[in-house]
Amino acid sequence: MNTFVIELLSTMTVASALALWNGWGITRLLLPATLQPWRAILAPLIGYALTVLTGYWVVRFFSGLGLALGLLLPICGVLNWLAWRRLGPPRILTALHQHWTALLIGFVGIAIGIAPLLSYGYSAPIGEGWDIENYWPTARYLTRGPVSAIATAPPNPLRDLNASPPRIGLTLGFSIWQGSVDLLSSGEPLTSFGPLLAWLRALGGIGLYILLQSVFDLRRWSATLGALLAVLNGLLLWVSFFNFGMQIAAWPLIPLVIILGLHAVQSMRFGEGLLVAAIAIAAVPITYYPALGPLGLMAAGIGAVRLWQQHERRLVLKQSIGLILLALVLAAPTIPDYFAGFNYRYSLPLTTLGLFRFVPLSDIVGLTLFRLRDAPETLTPLTAIAACMMFLLAGYAVMAAPQRSRWLGMVTGAALFLLTLRFVSVYHYGYLKAAAYLGWIVSALAVAGLQVLSERLSSQRQWLYYVVMAGTIMLIGGPITFTAGRVVADHWGKPGLFAGVLPALRDLRQVVPPGSTVFLSGDPRVQGVTSALAAYLLDHAAVYGSVRTGYATSTATTSTGIGEYVLLQRDEDPRLWGLTDPPIWRGGPYLLYRKPDTLLAYQPLDQLLTADQITTLTITAHQLAGHASLLDDERAERWLILQVATLKDSKLLIKEQTYNVPAGRHWISIGPLTTPQTVTIRQPDPDPVLLQSAMLTAKPPAILGQLPHSIVLSATSNAQDLHITTTLVMLNPDSGPVVAAIELWDNQHGYLFGRYGLRMPLATVPREVAITIDLGSGTAIAQDSTGATLPLGIQSGGAKPGSYTARLWIGTDQRALLTPVDLFAFTIHRSGMITLDWVAQHPLMMTSIDRPLNVLDTRIGEDMLLHGYDLSTEQIAAGDTIAITLWWESLHNQLDERSIMLHLRNSADERIIDADGPPASGGRPTTQWRTGEVIIDDRRLTIPADLPPGRYWLVIGSYRWPSLEPLVWSDTLETGRRIPIEVQALPTSR
Repeated sequence: MNTFVIELLSTMTVASALALWNGWGITRLLLPATLQPWRAILAPLIGYALTVLTGYWVVRFFSGLGLALGLLLPICGVLNWLAWRRLGPPRILTALHQHWTALLIGFVGIAIGIAPLLSYGYSAPIGEGWDIENYWPTARYLTRGPVSAIATAPPNPLRDLNASPPRIGLTLGFSIWQGSVDLLSSGEPLTSFGPLLAWLRALGGIGLYILLQSVFDLRRWSATLGALLAVLNGLLLWVSFFNFGMQIAAWPLIPLVIILGLHAVQSMRFGEGLLVAAIAIAAVPITYYPALGPLGLMAAGIGAVRLWQQHERRLVLKQSIGLILLALVLAAPTIPDYFAGFNYRYSLPLTTLGLFRFVPLSDIVGLTLFRLRDAPETLTPLTAIAACMMFLLAGYAVMAAPQRSRWLGMVTGAALFLLTLRFVSVYHYGYLKAAAYLGWIVSALAVAGLQVLSERLSSQRQWLYYVVMAGTIMLIGGPITFTAGRVVADHWGKPGLFAGVLPALRDLRQVVPPGSTVFLSGDPRVQGVTSALAAYLLDHAAVYGSVRTGYATSTATTSTGIGEYVLLQRDEDPRLWGLTDPPIWRGGPYLLYRKPDTLLAYQPLDQLLTADQITTLTITAHQLAGHASLLDDERAERWLILQVATLKDSKLLIKEQTYNVPAGRHWISIGPLTTPQTVTIRQPDPDPVLLQSAMLTAKPPAILGQLPHSIVLSATSNAQDLHITTTLVMLNPDSGPVVAAIELWDNQHGYLFGRYGLRMPLATVPREVAITIDLGSGTAIAQDSTGATLPLGIQSGGAKPGSYTARLWIGTDQRALLTPVDLFAFTIHRSGMITLDWVAQHPLMMTSIDRPLNVLDTRIGEDMLLHGYDLSTEQIAAGDTIAITLWWESLHNQLDERSIMLHLRNSADERIIDADGPPASGGRPTTQWRTGEVIIDDRRLTIPADLPPGRYWLVIGSYRWPSLEPLVWSDTLETGRRIPIEVQALPTSR
């Protein structure tokens, strides 16, 4: 926790220091005279804009952020020195005395922005937004070189995503700021992302504080209240938590542009303040192009009012034209960047977040809570009164507040923009994001109205004045604060992405040496943002593989087909890759393996050979390919290893030599072969053989023949009306029982239609079962080849409208040990009608199943080996159920009858509850065990709801039945092996 707090403080301290250093001198030297009272707190805003602008020009055309800072910091140092000499040293104590309320606003904004991180105890993206796939890698790449160099970086799925338009969009502002802070703080985007979003949102609140005073003539207490309500706005807070870095990066620039622009164009001295105003304007498209829409209309509304009021209109027009031209020069490259990238991205109809409703006004102003997947909240009586009071005060302000014409101009511009998105473009997503920018206007207007009301009441009785003021502030501020607290509460328990995964995966940076080559799993169980996290943490290496991240698919291969390291999803079969050694690292959903030195090349085949089909492989001294070109002519002695599977005894003709392929899963060695040459493989028999993979080795393999503890199966789905029958044929000669389940999910919405599972026992010959699901009713039946009904566990979901995919799941109660495959898909329409989209056949699949996550390899008694266990969780709430899978191996045939012991015990070694019984729920008693057989033993324990929180132990053992004679563990000489767990208090409903 201390390290985490240091990371937070370091990030925000460096960000503040960088913004102040780069903004102090230019603010004192070039700020219009009318803004001098606020120059101390304008400095970080202007410094931020200048850093973003300078960084953009450098990374766009020249080099990385190191050069940008190397140029900017000394130049700003010179400006600071000039300002010091001309105007004197900074008056820190005076500034603190004058603007302590601005610091309060910043503190509140940061505190609420990082509050969920403090509950996690580590830095993480707080919400579910996938945009970290853009921000994190782009910031890392820009610290190393210019934008043009991203495409030449080592292979990585996130490199391909961010290398060029239209994907990157070249909206680099947030990544420029983040990369700059990281360079100076020796941090990285993973740890600085959340704190910087909070820092930027707080900086925007300080900008609003200045805006309300300098443009709308509000008193300090009124400006403070208005800015506080803005940083507490629930919709803007949700946008920040949802990882919209671009939008939050532009947020502080909105008040800054209005402040600087208005004071520059109305200055009586031509050119005064134009440069700093142009810098702020130019920084907007660098951070977020769409911010120009609401900002432009708000500024235009205020500008039109100012032009109408100004007697020297020619000077205002001249200043305005000069400002626009100067801003266009500074932001010139963003124009082609927009059309090359961002315009394309935001022309796509997919930019919706799945949001197909318009955010209600009560969400926009912060009175009610916005949740992406929930329907809008209805107003409670209290929030309805607060809403009426807020809009009455806002209307009163438009009529009576100081600078009411400016208010009217800005409100008109903002309303026009929202109305266009609402009724012309009909763009739900754009409306949401614009509304988050504009919600503060209503609460600030209400505060302006409250200020006018307070001035009218000040001549009345003192108690009446305080009652009205305090009551109004509480009535409006209370619901807004409460809503902000609910947004924080929604994100409090765990991060929306990578919960429980991120701390473990950070070790990849230390485990994998820089410059290494890594093959990254494309397993569907980690595809998406989890794959993106792994790719990001491996950006110091070359990452290969067919990988699907949240936003992109990347396929990159090496000449050898394998890397120095292989990062697999923890339930994948490493033998498919020729990996027989244990993993060198475990973290979250991944296991990391080191490629054996003797393995030179690897080629995934997944090729089904039926009668008389032929395939060829080309081998050279160091490469292996599935085509006929000889890549080099180096002569060497090599061995070709094929991994094959079949459900029935079969044959292969390899180089005209016959190789018997028994039923099951096998490795076949061909060699020694002198390279280079082409190897022809033919299947002469009618029964299919699956060529899973091919490997090229420098030495004869140590392990050949049958791969023990493996299953081979086929899955075929057929449809008759809305009845879908999936026929499974499984050969499982020496392990079991395993669970076969079909899960039907609408993954886009997270809807479960149903889960249908049954246990498949050990089968030395292929065993056939058929599961028939009625999509109309959700019922199902399982039958064996004789037509006998089998017990089928059914978990019902619901027939909600959506697009569902059925996926086959083979493994234990907790883990899928076969990479899941899709069987069929169907759509439930809003009318209730169901249509079948497609069905699939999978003729042959294979996997090994002796893979516990927690390896023990410890003997109990003389003839039982516990390979290890899987545990569903190490922290569980009282009243919940914990699942454990034990992986036993028999060292002898037909043991005497024994029971497996599983106890929950407290620190006094008292038994709380147990789940004793024969292995595999009686499905594989020890009297039937065979030498070398692996028994998968799934067990569950429900923790008593009244069990006090604390540390407990799961105790594993075995005893003879019925004598109850306990067996002793060989390594400890005890009768129980203890696994610690933490029991937490029963959660209360929210």
